[in-house]
Amino acid sequence: MAVLMEIEALYFSHGPALLAYLRRSFGGQAEDLLQETFVRALAQRERCLSARSPRAFLFGIARNAGLAACRGKKMEAALERGLVVAEEASGKDLAGIAEMREAVAGLPLHLRETLELRLREEMSYEEIAQVLEVPVGTVRSRLHGAMKLLREMLNEESS
Repeated sequence: MAVLMEIEALYFSHGPALLAYLRRSFGGQAEDLLQETFVRALAQRERCLSARSPRAFLFGIARNAGLAACRGKKMEAALERGLVVAEEASGKDLAGIAEMREAVAGLPLHLRETLELRLREEMSYEEIAQVLEVPVGTVRSRLHGAMKLLREMLNEESS
């Protein structure tokens, strides 16, 4: 019974951020994917509760559930739609922000996903590595590559 309460506590503390991530990444099936995430977390409760970062563990499960749901379809197209969905403009959306969003949308998928986990989800390099199932060095390399490409893209546009 205590384990269920711990999983429930994880749901209440991380569920809203997971749902927002799933909506951005996988669109309309986000609620189903959130439920699948916690079903999988419950099945792996010992690993989940003992993880160095339960938050990153849950994001990894959510990502994998989303990717599994997209298999058989055009997975990259689904991710593309989800990751690039821009937040509603406030009416005072500056041109620089629009340019930055466009530049981020132009990044290769693996760089964009890494960058968004860092900036939107405010994850540490270690958490991102856990979510993406890559070494921390790869996360560092991808973030460096993303920033380099963004600088190049933005410098080209301002020229």
